[in-house]
Amino acid sequence: MEPSPTRARLAHQPALDGLRALAVSMVLLFHGGVSWMHGGYFGVSMFFTLSGFLITSLLVREFENERRIAPLAFYARRAKRLLPASTVCLAIVSIMATRDTWRGANHVRRDAMGALFQIANWVQLGGGGSYTDLQSKQVGLLSPLDHYWSLAIEEQFYWLWPLCFWGLARLARRRGWSLTRILVALTLVFAAAAPVIAAVWGRDAAYWATPARAAEILIGALLAVALRERRIAPRRWMAPFFLVAVIVIAIVLPAAGGPAYHGAFPLLAIASAGLLLGLQRAGAVVRGLSLRPFVALGAISYGVYLYHFPIYVFLSAQRVGRTGWMLLAVRIVVTLVIATASYWLIERPIRRATWNGSRTLMHAVIAVGLVMVAIVFVPVRNATYWTTSAAAVAAAEIPADGAVGALVAAPTTDPEPDAGPDATTARSAGDDSSATTEPSADTTVPDTADTADTADTADAGDRGQVANTSDASGTAQTAPVGSDPVSTSSTLPPVPVIPALNRPVRIIVVGDSTAQATGGGLVQWAALNPTLAKVSLFAAPGCGFVRGGVVPTDGIEPFTAHCDRALDHDLPHALASLHPDVVMLMTTIRDIEPRIFDPAEGPITPKDSRFLDRARVDYDAITNLILGSSPNAHVVWIRPPAINQYWLDIDSPSRDPLAHAAIEQLMRAVAAEHPDRVEVLDLRQWLEDAGLAENHDYRPDGVHLGQLGSLDVAQRWLGPELIIEATRTSTG
Repeated sequence: MEPSPTRARLAHQPALDGLRALAVSMVLLFHGGVSWMHGGYFGVSMFFTLSGFLITSLLVREFENERRIAPLAFYARRAKRLLPASTVCLAIVSIMATRDTWRGANHVRRDAMGALFQIANWVQLGGGGSYTDLQSKQVGLLSPLDHYWSLAIEEQFYWLWPLCFWGLARLARRRGWSLTRILVALTLVFAAAAPVIAAVWGRDAAYWATPARAAEILIGALLAVALRERRIAPRRWMAPFFLVAVIVIAIVLPAAGGPAYHGAFPLLAIASAGLLLGLQRAGAVVRGLSLRPFVALGAISYGVYLYHFPIYVFLSAQRVGRTGWMLLAVRIVVTLVIATASYWLIERPIRRATWNGSRTLMHAVIAVGLVMVAIVFVPVRNATYWTTSAAAVAAAEIPADGAVGALVAAPTTDPEPDAGPDATTARSAGDDSSATTEPSADTTVPDTADTADTADTADAGDRGQVANTSDASGTAQTAPVGSDPVSTSSTLPPVPVIPALNRPVRIIVVGDSTAQATGGGLVQWAALNPTLAKVSLFAAPGCGFVRGGVVPTDGIEPFTAHCDRALDHDLPHALASLHPDVVMLMTTIRDIEPRIFDPAEGPITPKDSRFLDRARVDYDAITNLILGSSPNAHVVWIRPPAINQYWLDIDSPSRDPLAHAAIEQLMRAVAAEHPDRVEVLDLRQWLEDAGLAENHDYRPDGVHLGQLGSLDVAQRWLGPELIIEATRTSTG
């Protein structure tokens, strides 16, 4: 370990603590959902610029005094300042995760590892944009560690900047160059990179990627050097002017979208730098920000930022029993109490400890190791627990076997005396005498998928019940239930009577992740009943039927690209080669989300007639594509169940009942144009009538049907209804 040089110290400026208090207050209000603090995330940018200013001020003085920089001593000081509270927070969050505290956050272990190793921003950018994650975010369900991305960017800066600064300072001294001019050039390079990153890699990269945010930190560094070289001087008007500017920015910036997400943060950071510069001259603003309450909040601002997010996530309206300002007040008070305790009991004592560098390193390694042990015990949840097994998919897949005979329905016959009260007869292909038995209303069905996440499925029924299946010959079989069944009600609607058919009904499922989940049940059902149906899925996460425009929440995720392929390539090919009898169309959230068709319009929803006019064109287009490509096919639109994600009553655009009602009315209008071949099936009403709409075993996340639920729905209602719909053409 290199010896520590005489440490350069900065004179304490209470107004800078006040500035920290202002920045963290913006964040607290923004994350608290205060309606007028739209751009409170600008407080994070202010922290970036302030960090760049303070760290570089220290480095400038150290280089002037020692003609060198001691990186290891610098890193030791940063570790003593940042690691104690950070590791404590991560340990607590991880321990709480083992108690299933953070329901709805599917990647706590991954996020904790990213936070611990100071790459949280890259972890979120690389893997935090799954459709299920985005759906959770839209209804206010966030990971308790989502805020660590900004800490990661600062920590990455701390790792690189001392060495970079040392090199640049030595270069400037040798060549007789101005260090200020070198930093101007470096800052301009990164400032120019921000909009380029936004244009090429999207809004998420513009927000989370370190190179896109580096200019904000470098602006603070540039200010520190320019002040030291006397290239710039504060003016009396700067502090009040730029104080107003930063407050206005935090209020007027849009919460989602806008210039901040297109690489404009470096421009906005000029206001932060201007305020920093103005605070170097005495005045009313300096005196105001130096008041004791502001200084006290600024002193604990690191802990406030660190702890506030998991506290906000934990203290939900359901747990607290309050909403609005009362809920926010509770959250802020708890945050301040915990941050104050952390400051006096953990952060301050360790920061002032006189350990040498090697001992600091040893303590850091021990702390990180202990947190890693805690993280190991964090359960890993499968966000796509509805995935159907490959075996079921292969067994149910529609064969591309060239010409397909017309679907013919024969009159039903009375069931055999021992077949059960709800049994119906069906003629298998090539055998008029065979029978297929549908399950009675009080049976349960097996989970045939081999990838089920049974941790989220409660044991809600009695074992030992049987499910009716068919073997390859079409003979009715009974199979014991091999996994936790879904509890069902004896008041379920009766199973629709299926007419006898000359061949299996060919069903294609198209739509988003809820279509995947619901269609997965149809796949399992078809695999168990090969003489009744064949099912192929052409669904993709985030794939709705409204085309064009941009969904602001998508970021860099290629949902639109995947959907375009599914609808423009895969579906037409399937219609031509698979000759479907029924095409089921289902989407739940995608066509409800705010969408930007025209930048001048901004985001609009189905409650806007302009949205509905475009959506009608798209809904007609896919319906006509199916009807025109498959002369004998029927189209079935599915009315999805109401969203109640994780059973929390949170308002969001994805849950807006008026938006859902508008899209559902659009489905009915399209069906009315083709009454003989287009139908709307009401899954929402069926679940509500059956008392299953809020059954956690049916829909573990309140959006998608689970494997057991989707199979039960398919067997008791949806599968028979699709078969009946398919026979409307053949029976006339």
